[in-house]
Amino acid sequence: MNISTRAIPSNGLRGLALLAVLVLALMPRAAGAAAHEVPFSAAFTTEFESAVVFPIAHISVTGDGYGLHMGRSTAVTTDQSVNLITGEGAATYTLTAANGDTVVLSLQFTTAFQPTGVTFEGTYVVTGGTGRFAGATGSGSASGSATFTGMSNGFGSFAVDGTISK
Repeated sequence: MNISTRAIPSNGLRGLALLAVLVLALMPRAAGAAAHEVPFSAAFTTEFESAVVFPIAHISVTGDGYGLHMGRSTAVTTDQSVNLITGEGAATYTLTAANGDTVVLSLQFTTAFQPTGVTFEGTYVVTGGTGRFAGATGSGSASGSATFTGMSNGFGSFAVDGTISK
């Protein structure tokens, strides 16, 4: 049995200590984040206005509904866009609970064009929030439909179903 009596340089000990502290500091956060993930769903009835700069439709949407962990809520986007050739779309929605707390969702979806409107299906990712949803994460599915009542406006609905950390 050989036992080395060489001393480890002090800067080597500091590096090992720093690495151990970083590993220990990061592990509880990762384990804790997964423990707080809960089911999340919300559904809204909406009104929309659109403007087309071909081939992109730019859409503003407001809605009222209910969200699990939020209660009565509103949904608003001013940046929804749909490519009228491919049907690909994206939007950032802010969901606001009655007490003012918000959840921000980034949606990616595919639109199917119908004679008087559209249907869409896709996914959402939680990108942030305020109040009890500050720092929230999560993801899931999104779907909905819209019916035109005029050349550039109408009503619709959408729902999300997945998870959120809070």
